[in-house]
Amino acid sequence: MSKFIKKPISFELSKKTCVRHKSLTQGLTWAHYQNEHEHLTYENNKQHTLSMYLSGGHGTFRTDINANKGAPGRFCLMPKGCESEWQVGETQQFMHLYFDDTYIKRLALRVFDIDPRTIQLPELTFTQDLGLEALFRHNMATANWHTSDSQLAIEQVTDTILISMLQNMSNTKIKSPLKGGLSPKICDLICDFMHANYQRQIYLSELADLAQLSEFHFCRMFKESMAQTPQEYLTSVRIDHVKYELAHSRLNLADISLKVGFSNQSHMGRYFKKLIGISPREFRKQL
Repeated sequence: MSKFIKKPISFELSKKTCVRHKSLTQGLTWAHYQNEHEHLTYENNKQHTLSMYLSGGHGTFRTDINANKGAPGRFCLMPKGCESEWQVGETQQFMHLYFDDTYIKRLALRVFDIDPRTIQLPELTFTQDLGLEALFRHNMATANWHTSDSQLAIEQVTDTILISMLQNMSNTKIKSPLKGGLSPKICDLICDFMHANYQRQIYLSELADLAQLSEFHFCRMFKESMAQTPQEYLTSVRIDHVKYELAHSRLNLADISLKVGFSNQSHMGRYFKKLIGISPREFRKQL
């Protein structure tokens, strides 16, 4: 008689325990889990997942491919859309960092000046990275995720973790010639123009004229090159100036909003919280 093998269940429906959870922005979320003795499938169609085992995991392995077995300090990187199947062993604790494709591409562009179109994350199973492990253990695992003054510190650590990941584990560039997008010269021209004029309303027609393209084609090619729309880029420029004013001036929020190009304080606050994860008032208190 053949041995009965249970059909794997999805990670979402498993008996895992969520020890704690922290949403930073729309593009960044942390989760700390505990689980044991399950046969699972994992698929995340919304974001990429970087995970590290804090404890246990020795009896955990993938059943769909031949790969390393789990252990404390081991990392897995599951790019958006990939599917995997797992046999979970003894009690284990692990942390997941969920991040948007757009977020990692913007980070690569900002920190390394890497064309977003070249970012292609590999699938990694139980790899080791001592520097990255230290960041997880000493900066995230021991942090209080839920105090009101922890948001900025956790965001900074998260960016450091993703930057380290890009440097050491995950930055695989596309080797084929890039097509589409704006030329570097035009891209710099457009971005310089927005940095110089962020305090006023900037019209799409102005930017398209600078690029000598139709508005439709300009928007499409700008997004290919910058991993965001022109409006999203302009908003991020304004939010950077809001952060500067909050840190270096005594202006009230209403005056700051007008100074940096937002129509009013409410408009500024909505976008600030969307991008930074907390309100401008909370941000100023943490400085």
